[in-house]
Amino acid sequence: MITKKIICVWIGTFEVETSLYQDYLTISYDDDDMTESAFGTDTGLGYYDEDFMESWWFNHLDLSTLMAYKKDLLDADYFFDSLIAELQTRDLSTRHSILFLFGETGEHPTNEMLFEYTGATKAGSPIEFVFKKEYEPK
Repeated sequence: MITKKIICVWIGTFEVETSLYQDYLTISYDDDDMTESAFGTDTGLGYYDEDFMESWWFNHLDLSTLMAYKKDLLDADYFFDSLIAELQTRDLSTRHSILFLFGETGEHPTNEMLFEYTGATKAGSPIEFVFKKEYEPK
């Protein structure tokens, strides 16, 4: 079975790092089930496998800093240059974070809903959907 992968990327405005990690990305659990995070609600994704998410917070998000982190990002060779080209068209002056969510089909599918994701984000959300790319690893 051929494995297809996908990456979706959002940029965010979280002036304090704990606002991103402790408040926004944390998935709540109750006695019976887990509930979604604020991220899951705002993106319309609901539940997602957080083991396939990478998120970075900065005092200020800028392209040169992102370029320095390229080597640390899974499968960056398949999408990173296209992502940077997209981000060059955006105003990053008020942005502090970037969130990467990966999905795949194949023998071990995860976050498959990303293949159908249209980028909807709840109005008033601290994040903005900026990028989606499908690829097949070689």
